Amino acid sequence: MSFYKDINRVTANMKNKIFSIFARGMQKLIDDSAGTQKIQVVVLNGETITDVERMQEYGFSSVPLNDAETVIGFINGSKEQGLILCVNDRRYRPTGLSDGDVIVYDYRGNKITCKDSGIELECVNGNKIEMVSGEVKVNGTNLEVLI
Repeated sequence: MSFYKDINRVTANMKNKIFSIFARGMQKLIDDSAGTQKIQVVVLNGETITDVERMQEYGFSSVPLNDAETVIGFINGSKEQGLILCVNDRRYRPTGLSDGDVIVYDYRGNKITCKDSGIELECVNGNKIEMVSGEVKVNGTNLEVLI
């Protein structure tokens, strides 16, 4: 019996570190003024963690709205070394895409969708542009072409 107690005692710190590597949370504040965003997150146990870095893919940047969901990784299980691994906002994420489709969207309803048939740009005001198989289709009130 003491063998198992000894194993538990020896591995307790390691177990706590492993369980502290990842957390889910809600974004509350964001600072987009520097080269890397700093986000304040409230994790599921109610703890507030500030200045969590959010690195982004080169060539693409976004500023998520407050209350977007986050997944955070903590280097060595340390809350002082957190990195936002991803941000999702299920309130606004478009659904119903086909396999292989890619979409860039915002909370207003603006969308750029890459589909098998071509590219579709849809504006919140209802205007729509489709570039399909060498054709450009415009559904809107005004079209200005500058050459």
